[in-house]
Amino acid sequence: MYKYILLLISLSVGQTLDDQYHSTSEIYDFLDSLNQLEELNDWYHLDTIGYSTQENIPILAVRISDNASVKEDEPRVLFIGQVHAEEILGVEIVIDLIKDLLFPDASISSHMNILKQYLDIWIIPTANPEGLNVVHDGLDLSFRKNKRDMSPEGPFPNNTFDYDPSIGNDIDGVDLNRNFSFNWAFGDTFLEPDNSDYASHYDYYKGEEPFSESEAVAIRDLALENDFVFSIVWHSSRSGNLSEKVFTSWKWEDAKESPDLDIMKSISDYFASLIETEDGTSTYLSVFSGSRNGKLHDWFYRETGCMQYLVECGTSNLQPEGLLILNTIERNKPAMIYLMDRAIGYYTDAAQITGNIYDAETNEPIEGAIVEVFEHSGSVLKPRKTNEFGRYRRILDVGTYTFSFKAEGYLDQNLSLVANNSSITERDVFMTPASSHQLNLKLVHQDDSNYIIGGTISNRFGVTEIEISTGNNYFDLFEDEYKIQFVMNDNNIPWEKALTIGSDTEINIPYQSGQLFSMNQPWSLENSQGDWYIENTILRTQESQYYDNRDTLNNIQWLESEAIDISGSNRAVVSISHRYETEWDFDPIEILILDLDNNVLGSKIFTGHKWDIPHTDLVSALTEDTFSNVKIRLEFTPDNSVNYRGWEIHSLVLYSTFDEYLEIKEVSANYTPKIPLRVSGLFPNPSRGNFQFDLLNFSGGSATINIFNLLGQRIFTNTLQELDKGKHSIQIDLNRENGLYTSSGVYFIRIETKNEQAVKKCIILKN
Repeated sequence: MYKYILLLISLSVGQTLDDQYHSTSEIYDFLDSLNQLEELNDWYHLDTIGYSTQENIPILAVRISDNASVKEDEPRVLFIGQVHAEEILGVEIVIDLIKDLLFPDASISSHMNILKQYLDIWIIPTANPEGLNVVHDGLDLSFRKNKRDMSPEGPFPNNTFDYDPSIGNDIDGVDLNRNFSFNWAFGDTFLEPDNSDYASHYDYYKGEEPFSESEAVAIRDLALENDFVFSIVWHSSRSGNLSEKVFTSWKWEDAKESPDLDIMKSISDYFASLIETEDGTSTYLSVFSGSRNGKLHDWFYRETGCMQYLVECGTSNLQPEGLLILNTIERNKPAMIYLMDRAIGYYTDAAQITGNIYDAETNEPIEGAIVEVFEHSGSVLKPRKTNEFGRYRRILDVGTYTFSFKAEGYLDQNLSLVANNSSITERDVFMTPASSHQLNLKLVHQDDSNYIIGGTISNRFGVTEIEISTGNNYFDLFEDEYKIQFVMNDNNIPWEKALTIGSDTEINIPYQSGQLFSMNQPWSLENSQGDWYIENTILRTQESQYYDNRDTLNNIQWLESEAIDISGSNRAVVSISHRYETEWDFDPIEILILDLDNNVLGSKIFTGHKWDIPHTDLVSALTEDTFSNVKIRLEFTPDNSVNYRGWEIHSLVLYSTFDEYLEIKEVSANYTPKIPLRVSGLFPNPSRGNFQFDLLNFSGGSATINIFNLLGQRIFTNTLQELDKGKHSIQIDLNRENGLYTSSGVYFIRIETKNEQAVKKCIILKN
């Protein structure tokens, strides 16, 4: 390792940058000059997507399309030239791409025009302008991070930029490609000299928490706002060990693969074959990513479905000179063009299935519908949702696939669709609205006092916080499966119920006290197996930061309580405050309520990542008779591959009571089902402050329109009087209204009536 470090240091000593490399100011001057060209008004749009962490430098993004200032129903691609400060070849590659798209040579003009016509192309030359300045100022040509201010003695700023021209010892800064939330906990211990609690002063420092750096936030928000199909982020390998490779998303231990790995890898294989190596003897190598350390490309794929490729475009000579710069640019061009061609099926394989999802009754597009391909699914992936146009899009291999379409308030649909290479498969989907039914949550108490409790109603689309009071509490719900939960307070018994709403339903919720037994005062490990560890009053599955991998069949880790007498009760509830981080679908944790013969009376299994803050879950057991003695069992079953932070239990309480209201009653409908108020058809979006939208399912009467900025400031208000029931088209011109200045940014439209409200996000972009 020592020899390796010396080698890296020797490569950087005495090096200066070739004048061909663009500094931050030169990049921004170039982009601004293009913005001044009238002939590019329709083709080129310059946007500020965020600001740097320490020095508040704008992070600029370029959009190139046939109508670049307007978001259209087109595939979107993203190219990021530089994230690590010293890895600057990518900056030059994407700047050259901008020139080719806007000022193409005659030989490629037709091709470039087709790409601009059918794509929305985003380009970020530098996502780390602070770090780029450090390199161009000659302070440290091996600097990797941003300039987050930290002192040598701790995390607190000292108002000095602390750096070391040698590799691996920089105090200030965060590695932006370790600051994304997916697998952030693992970071990267490569060359880590300092294990202090406050900060690791080394070149790969991941930050105090995910998205602690505003540069990472800017990229995150851009990705979440735009459903990018493909993306490339350029890097260069310091050591040369990773040089001239194209990395796709993950393949971890024991063949734990990303669900779309075959598709991503086949595209990566062809992509890499188009880039010749620097020595001209071969082409780039397409490889799996085996790391778990908070990188962009894994986060992009997991969170948004975008297939982002990490390209190590140089050799160990991070900042080559002369003709080699131009040579590297030229060698990378074919791969970029191919990826854009693949997005639209132009002169390449076209295997892709896409379409728009509409309301079958109104023909309005449905935003946020969940689209799943059964053959390429996994719980590790966030749901793939339709965009503001109701558009779904999946890049596939040739074959037949089962698509599932789900949206709240609509009946599910499953379709068998075929992808082929000759053309993109277009299939629109019209979803039938689901029936609505009335749920009455009746809070009952032995006296007539008015009590108010808070709880949640959740389904597969999300969680809604609710509040009920003594007596009847009515909710209109679409036909679906729901979980209702009330944690309660004091010694009152928590309550939960899973049910399917298919008719008008009434449920009695008793607000009553009962017996309670705390399991963590203190925890007992006398009857247990495995690595359980107690720290203060917190029970963990292991003492170390991450749990060990085990053989599932032979090593179930468990902890069991003593027998607890709950005689005379017919409802037992375990309330657990916990957080967990386990491998999705493979390393389950389970809470069981057992009788003394080990029969399961009630249980719940959890898996995946819910680690941010402790939260409360309930596990219930019900009987038509009464219970006698029960025991609580905790189980953890890790397999023999990927490990995480495990399970952390802050409190566990067993409640028991006799509940005379176990029955769920179906009641006769005596009302007309209500369809919720919605805002739809927002156009244009983005706008320059003048836009229109449709108000759907309006119940009649008056309504108030309020528009707020991200700071919560109201910039517009208007009251609509005596509107008829049904659909209304509303036009807004913020440029004619008094009030706060409507600058470019994200705004929220809120429509309020006496009994309802609806919210819609809009974007305003001004030159």
